[in-house]
Formats: sequence, structure tokens, C-alpha cells
Amino acid sequence: MIGCPVFQGSYPGLFKHVFDLIKPGVLRNRPVLLTAVGGGLRHSLVVEHQLRPLFGFFEACTVSTAIYASSDELASGAPLAPMIAARLANAVEQFAALVGDRQANAA
Repeated sequence: MIGCPVFQGSYPGLFKHVFDLIKPGVLRNRPVLLTAVGGGLRHSLVVEHQLRPLFGFFEACTVSTAIYASSDELASGAPLAPMIAARLANAVEQFAALVGDRQANAA
């Protein structure tokens, strides 16, 4: 699972700098669940327009369901919004299936 905060409509420079140091083949066919947190819903497409292409470059196997939450939806002490909880459950199920398939193929 990989996650980052949204900064001015994209991932922060320090986040990208970490991936500039990774050799392209290292993440090939590795399961990745994409997550991001931003200040509002207007940044929700950062996952599809910024993170998914980045991990596509590395040929990672990204889960089709991504998780985005705004700071309002993650209020301290408040229960997780039902929509986010449902997306999270779906994404975790998909991620587990990818990890399970990977382990089955390795055996």
C-alpha cells in the first residue's frame, strides 16, 4: 500500500524524490494499493491522474479501487464515512487477491 498527502493538486516533491531513487524494474508486478489524503474533494483525482501513472511507469500491479479521503472525512474521533469504509473494504479485498495470486504463483 502506498499513500501520500495531496499538495497543490499532486503528490509532494519529496514523495516523488523517493521514487526517483528506485530502479524501474524493482516494482514490476508488485501489488500496490493507492491512497491519498487531501484538503477537499477537488483533489480526489490525484490518485488517477498522478499516482496511477507513476506506478504504471514502474509496471506495478495497481489495485483498480483506490482510496481518497479529505481531511473533513477523517475528523479525529469520528467514525469512518460509510462510503470510504466500503471503498476501503473493496480495495483491501482486491489487494489481498493480488497478493494471494502472487504467492500461489511463487510456490
